[in-house]
Amino acid sequence: MDAVALFPDAELVAVTWLRARLAERGEPYADGVTVGTKVTPGSSPTKFVRIRRLGGVQLHEVADSPRLQAQVWFQPGAVTDEKNRNDLAQLVWALLRGIRGQDVTVPGWPRPVTCYRVATFAGPTPVPDPADSARTITQLTVEIGMRGRPA
Repeated sequence: MDAVALFPDAELVAVTWLRARLAERGEPYADGVTVGTKVTPGSSPTKFVRIRRLGGVQLHEVADSPRLQAQVWFQPGAVTDEKNRNDLAQLVWALLRGIRGQDVTVPGWPRPVTCYRVATFAGPTPVPDPADSARTITQLTVEIGMRGRPA
């Protein structure tokens, strides 16, 4: 029988990484940002980053390469909010690229997850908010190589 591996929850790895990195930042637009995987149906959140897995492939026996999308919301209202949303999306993109070479400790996984490769598939792009087409969010897509563990 061929060796098989178990892979970590890629969304949890990215959410854990982003929460910690954003909490360290001093930019006003990064203050109080919530990072998660779910948006309440029909709602448009404020200062929120949603991470979700769109697919990806197993690279080899012990490496997964999940493709992750980050969607960025920022409270509309002030003239500077579009710039703040764009700045936050650029920061999220940079922080996700910064996971390369890092070990991320996530709940329920027996050891830190090694993240060794990052590729951008779509840089920050403004798109209509799924809950309110009059609003704009920004989304981006990256692929992160993550080491698994034996099954």
